[in-house]
Amino acid sequence: MRPQITTKTGKGERAIEDVYRDHFDLLHYIACHKFKISEGDADNLIQEVFLAYMSTVNEVRDIRPWLVGATCNASRHYWRVRGRSEPLPEDILEQGDPGSHGLAETFAMRLTIRQTLNRLHEKCRETLRLRYFEGCSAAEVAKQLDTTNRYAEKLIHNCLKRAHEIYLILTEVKK
Repeated sequence: MRPQITTKTGKGERAIEDVYRDHFDLLHYIACHKFKISEGDADNLIQEVFLAYMSTVNEVRDIRPWLVGATCNASRHYWRVRGRSEPLPEDILEQGDPGSHGLAETFAMRLTIRQTLNRLHEKCRETLRLRYFEGCSAAEVAKQLDTTNRYAEKLIHNCLKRAHEIYLILTEVKK
């Protein structure tokens, strides 16, 4: 058997459960109709009001006005906090993730580029990696490959031209 928490009123002692049952409908009506709070949120709000009431039960002189005032204050606080956030659109479940738009095209492009690079000669792959993925200049590519600047420029040009040819073959629409 659980102990009952009681409160003193002008009519004697009452269990918190009785106070809750007696005032719930009124508090729910205030939260839902006066403050336009949804039923589920109003229920949660009333639970919080009663938790506050339970912690100050011995200091409350008149239960009904205290509960009504606490519910009004909690409802105002609810809207102050709620006003700081933007509600989600009604059709949120029908909308796609904006970050996923074009995701299939991005994966297809990456896969095609990977296939293109895999079909290149090792030296071309390394040259294009240094130039376009590492961001090296032609002079830096020449230094990495231990060759002249002029040859590195020619190698970059020829490897890029070959990669473009392979890319066109891979993306060709067959009739």
